[in-house]
Amino acid sequence: MDLNILKQKYFFMPDATRGAVRYLTTKQLKETGTQAIVTNTLHLLISPGPDVIQELGGIKGFMNWDGIVFTDSGGFQLFSLLHSHKWEGKVHENGATFKSPREGNIYELTPETSIDIQMKIGSDVLVCLDDCRDTNLTRKEAQESVERTLRWAVRCRKHFDESYGGTQKTGKLLTCVVQGANFLDLRAYCAKELVEIGFDGYNFGGYVVDKEGKLVLDEMSAVIENIPKDTIRYAMGVGKPEDILTAAKIGYNIFDTVLVTRNARHGTVYTSQGVVRIKNSEMALDKSPVDVNCNCECCSNYSRAYLHHMLKSNEATALTLLTIHNLTFYQDIIKKLNQ
Repeated sequence: MDLNILKQKYFFMPDATRGAVRYLTTKQLKETGTQAIVTNTLHLLISPGPDVIQELGGIKGFMNWDGIVFTDSGGFQLFSLLHSHKWEGKVHENGATFKSPREGNIYELTPETSIDIQMKIGSDVLVCLDDCRDTNLTRKEAQESVERTLRWAVRCRKHFDESYGGTQKTGKLLTCVVQGANFLDLRAYCAKELVEIGFDGYNFGGYVVDKEGKLVLDEMSAVIENIPKDTIRYAMGVGKPEDILTAAKIGYNIFDTVLVTRNARHGTVYTSQGVVRIKNSEMALDKSPVDVNCNCECCSNYSRAYLHHMLKSNEATALTLLTIHNLTFYQDIIKKLNQ
């Protein structure tokens, strides 16, 4: 697939954090209509490791996936874990040094090593390492985050071009992350400066919803108004169906979230009639499919009552079926946007 299509059409990407969408085979994933996935650089760095993935044919050969693969830089997850003190380590000007709780190894993630890891993973679209901080930042802290993000973006751009030959030689795309917290002028400034450096895509970084769970539309607009329309415009973490439609309306075209699959595993499904909770007691005798307007494997073959029983019995098959439905529902939203 020509990667330039990512600049022209809408895509929703499920999170294949460790090289898999939980409870689905790659074949089942394809059957939902999914064309692109996003994997997690941090988790793949720790296990099985980028060298192993590269040796086994890159992430596509490893998981038998012939669609598009995005990788994140690893920064959002790592910095969240470090700032919350769940992992040992520190963020510094060169990047971040941290100790893996898995086996106790010490790692250093820098703008350059983040690019190296993503190249070994073999993704189609890479993301620059950015300085992602907590939500409640002072203006000074947000300014520092923006300036460091810009310095790291320059380093990523330089390393990708000089060490790998850039897009011309690799065929891969390089995107960046726009920071600035809730300060609209900093969001706009960061976007403009990143455009000056030049990337294939511009991703809204940080947190896309406020404490009430509502999209931070002012901040998202401040970014979208200052980036080219013929690039990837990735609203990272935007996931509710209504939020995808809202973000698309203001100009974003790429979306991802863990909600769609995580909620499925907890029995919450999205339908043309609204959200349905399969675990609820009223589902026990419901003979109807999850969604009468859906033709996925789940809705074509099984009733809500059966799925309710399966969930109550802790049968993993239910998690597979509900994940298939939720992903199919989301991809149908994307199909309609692309019509």
